[in-house]
Amino acid sequence: MKRNLLALIMMVAFSIMSQAQGNYAGTSIYDRIGHGQDSIDVLNAMTLYREAFKDQRWDEAYQNWKFVFDKAPLAQSRIYTDGASIMQQLIAGTDDQAKKGEYFQTLMKIYDQRLTNLDDLNSFATAKTTTTRGNIITRKANDYFTFAPEAPNKLDTSYNMFKEGINDMGVNEVQGGILYNFIICSHARYNANKTNNREDFINDYFTIKDVCENLLEQAKEYSFTDSIATVEDSIRAAELEAKGAKIVAQYQPTFNKCQELFFNSDAANCADLDKIYAEKVEQNKEDKAYLKQVLNVLSNFECDSSALYTKIFEVLYPKKEKKVSGGSLDFYLEEYAEETSGSRKAKLAASIAQIYYKQGRLGDCQKWCRNALAAQPTYGNAYLMIANCIVRQAPKASQNVNQMLNRSLYFCLAIDKCNRAKAVDPACASQANRQIASYNGNLFPKSEAFMMGIKAGEKRTILGETTTLKFH
Repeated sequence: MKRNLLALIMMVAFSIMSQAQGNYAGTSIYDRIGHGQDSIDVLNAMTLYREAFKDQRWDEAYQNWKFVFDKAPLAQSRIYTDGASIMQQLIAGTDDQAKKGEYFQTLMKIYDQRLTNLDDLNSFATAKTTTTRGNIITRKANDYFTFAPEAPNKLDTSYNMFKEGINDMGVNEVQGGILYNFIICSHARYNANKTNNREDFINDYFTIKDVCENLLEQAKEYSFTDSIATVEDSIRAAELEAKGAKIVAQYQPTFNKCQELFFNSDAANCADLDKIYAEKVEQNKEDKAYLKQVLNVLSNFECDSSALYTKIFEVLYPKKEKKVSGGSLDFYLEEYAEETSGSRKAKLAASIAQIYYKQGRLGDCQKWCRNALAAQPTYGNAYLMIANCIVRQAPKASQNVNQMLNRSLYFCLAIDKCNRAKAVDPACASQANRQIASYNGNLFPKSEAFMMGIKAGEKRTILGETTTLKFH
């Protein structure tokens, strides 16, 4: 069983802890809040605010929390996380704009004060409460974007803050919820000024798409591949499955939102893409990595008929004659031949399969879907594409019961492929369920099956494969 993701998490945690440079390692809370009456007042206020916090009495919690925040900024790390939660609730819970503004300023001050005291706070923090500058900045950006009063520069300020935090901590370490709001912010910023912000939105889309796809793929590594022979094995398998499910729950919605926003926008207009990249391609004509990045963008949005696409292709593959096969087949075939990473090879094979599907070349589409699965057996989307190929081969609907039964076998087999997709790749379960729902109406009627004496679950062969009868 692969364990590289767990090892990476442990390495990151150790790295964060080892970087703490503050002066309070090994201290107790009493060392950090002083002695005498002031310390007694702080401890009393801390107890009172925590009780009110647990009961969600936000106004009461705020008064005592504010005393601790002002008087003892190094008491505990939790005064910053608790404080952010309190302010978020107070902002959302009032219609008084003056109060909202006051609470918002306090919310921003929480992040600023935490950044100022970060080394000291980390020096006595546990592994769970130790954090990074980038993590704090991304959370501040998230709350700025969510709660800041409307202003002409709100989107740019939010966006730049998101970018600063993400760049500081590394995009692969950012929580799904933060990435979710970041792509919404980037999309809103693009809509506000399409000319200036189009390229940023396109780059943000590809960055978040790649991060989510990679993390969703890594989530599969939590599957328990050893045999379950003992109670301990069963518990371990359940724990690993829960960890994988947590990653899917965090990043699948972000991936879906990223796709939805981008494909419903006009950011991928080929003429505008040419304008964006033409000058930069000329400036970076010796940088093959950059040229491939641009060609990938153009290929994703079927902008392969432009002069810019041809120019880049000829630079990257001077000895290759550009085919007239349609789509961006040439680029994907060249990339597939050179690629060694299984996951990347699977994605390229799936892109080739998608082009063949659009051309109606269903045999070639299924061949490349199988290539994708050979490169990465857990690439569930390949099974979903095969399912669509199968139903496109189904005979036309007929009132003849024997022809109806034969037609329904195609949809039975397609449903098998969708179920297989869900089994190997839980991240594609939603799409698989939607396809199954669309196929169900084409299954053989139960009433006719009863009259013919056939039962659900019987084995039948179609397209050289075995399926089981399913009825509706």
